[in-house]
Amino acid sequence: MRVSPCILLLAVFATFLSTGCSIVMALNGKQEPNFDNVKIGNTQEQIDFEFQTEGRKEQKENGQYEVTYEYELGNTSNPARASMYAYIDLATIGLAEPVLFLIELFQGHNEFTQVLYGSDHRAAQITGYTAPPPSASLEAAREMQDKWVRKPPQPRPKEVEPQGLSTEPGDGQQAR
Repeated sequence: MRVSPCILLLAVFATFLSTGCSIVMALNGKQEPNFDNVKIGNTQEQIDFEFQTEGRKEQKENGQYEVTYEYELGNTSNPARASMYAYIDLATIGLAEPVLFLIELFQGHNEFTQVLYGSDHRAAQITGYTAPPPSASLEAAREMQDKWVRKPPQPRPKEVEPQGLSTEPGDGQQAR
């Protein structure tokens, strides 16, 4: 069976058209909520800001209401993953793109968190997904990184000079 040059050209063209889809998908993602800022006692506005949405509101008794937030985890924008896809695309002349596209298509999963607010619009109870506590190695890594973070200068405390030992001429010194 002989393949016509026209079909071969269309197949090559289709391969080059699909090249880069996984790269674009890896560069586009949704930011995950910062669960350090989702705690009991926070206002609804603070928690809405972290989840980047207002959620679905359901009225309860005594002026309380529950808000359900839906968000995606594991699909943040990742330039390192995108650059690896670009390298693989170049190395395989675009032939790996269908596999990379499927890998990127199934990145992330949806989670739900319910927050019960009191009549004062502050979080009273949080249920659903909560982030696991940071591991000891992660805490150690954060401490090491904090050593290299540029911090604003702190004012120096004024040095206290001992009495009678002034560096100014005429202060505490007797003329001879």
